[in-house]
Amino acid sequence: MTERIPMSAPDISEEDVQAVAEVVRSGRLALGPKTEAFEGLIADYIGVKHAVAVSSGTAALHLIVKALGIGPGDEVLVPSFTFVASANVVLYEGARPVFVDIEPETYNLDPKDLERKITPHTKAIMVVDVFGHPAEWDEILQIAEKYNLRVIDDSCEAIGAEYKGKKLGQFGDAAAFAFYPNKQPNRNMKRCGKPWRK
Repeated sequence: MTERIPMSAPDISEEDVQAVAEVVRSGRLALGPKTEAFEGLIADYIGVKHAVAVSSGTAALHLIVKALGIGPGDEVLVPSFTFVASANVVLYEGARPVFVDIEPETYNLDPKDLERKITPHTKAIMVVDVFGHPAEWDEILQIAEKYNLRVIDDSCEAIGAEYKGKKLGQFGDAAAFAFYPNKQPNRNMKRCGKPWRK
């Protein structure tokens, strides 16, 4: 008989249960003081001025695309290895996702192919920090500046990960994080100038 090994398992304490019960008893199941406190804690932790809680990482990415004014006729460069939401949120606004090759060692967006894929219709780059491993932010931001492109940081799998001593979520025009149970398997990984290996 084969033993089943869970991909992720909850680590829930009695304190966590009591905190949930407190919210349920309050009658404020959305947009209450706990949400505001959570937003403040996340902003402080990442090192940014604002954080906004929404229902999912997909919703966060969609709102970022919308807020940046991306729409019909625009192209957004996205890595070819990502969760489908990265492309879907671009399609939701009538824009076109353009897939960029990835680095074979890291599975992150390849800055060399990124520059090759830029056209006059390119409006933004969506960078995905895969499995908590930071992309090559210095190179990507230089390219974005050179071509006057907006940058979306899809750090849904990377809360707590750092690039050169700075937490992810500080590099693009806006960033998204997600808290689905399997999203933070390697949240403390740091890029040290070498390909990441588990």
